[in-house]
Amino acid sequence: MTRTPHTPRVLYSTAATVALALLASFACWAAPAQNAAGPLTYRLALKPGDITLPAAPSAGTPPAQQQAITFTVINSSDTDYEGNSPSCQTFDVEILWRAPGGEQSVWKWSQGQAFCQSVTQVVIPAGLTWQQTVTWNFNAAAVKPGEYRVAATFIPSEAEASAEFDLRASR
Repeated sequence: MTRTPHTPRVLYSTAATVALALLASFACWAAPAQNAAGPLTYRLALKPGDITLPAAPSAGTPPAQQQAITFTVINSSDTDYEGNSPSCQTFDVEILWRAPGGEQSVWKWSQGQAFCQSVTQVVIPAGLTWQQTVTWNFNAAAVKPGEYRVAATFIPSEAEASAEFDLRASR
């Protein structure tokens, strides 16, 4: 084979073209359609919200209290959101007490539950919402007055919403 002064340049040019084509095809493949739905909005609603605990629980069974937590994911785009959760658990909710030394978990919705271990697809059609409500039932004597934070996680997008409430002792 006879070498010409242009052979190395042609080889480098061809290699660069092939590399760019491979990079472009990988970039198209790596961007899944499920992320094209655009941003989702995450909201938490608490009912009743702030709670006043009884001053002196009566003898016997202390009064039961509850906080209903509604977690809403809104798809305001014009395309469906399609996401996956690694198991049948698609969300979680945690109650955290804002202790002087930092937050401490006092309740987690998923703790003690079992979930199937198969990938679960979650679809939120364009313009619609996904919503779940859980209830934290607690004993007034078992919690401390103070500031609390609720953290809810939507597992397919790994996004979190949070809200705060106070537990006050009545006077």
